[in-house]
Amino acid sequence: MSDQLTQHQTDIEPITWEAAETALRLSEERFQAGDIEGLISKYDEDIVIRFASLPDMHGRETAKRWLEKRLKRQLNYTLKKVLLAIDGQKVIRSWTGHWIDSETGKKMEGRGIEYLEYRHGKVVMWDACFHVWEDGKRLEHEYFELP
Repeated sequence: MSDQLTQHQTDIEPITWEAAETALRLSEERFQAGDIEGLISKYDEDIVIRFASLPDMHGRETAKRWLEKRLKRQLNYTLKKVLLAIDGQKVIRSWTGHWIDSETGKKMEGRGIEYLEYRHGKVVMWDACFHVWEDGKRLEHEYFELP
């Protein structure tokens, strides 16, 4: 399975739903396997990553160092992504993840929405909102009360 969208798809025609689903499944597999080289292979050399409340990250090497640190902390990471929308070379997906925090030993959960922008078959922008909580202890309801 290849996450390299073809030159034809990325420069002339919009990304197809099938190609975006294939890239999504490969991303799931690579995150769960801790395959950092595989993950960054889909990134442009000058990728910009905006992830949660972290400062913007620039470049594939910075992405690699961050992913190494992140996945070292997220033990037994399981991930489920859902393709939501495509517009030309822009893709929007959601995801849920579960892991054990290597520093605390606690089971954790998270949910996010990500925007990916492609150029020449590579991701040039990854912008993600991500919410994390201890397994079974969502706290949002304490701040945003339900009616």
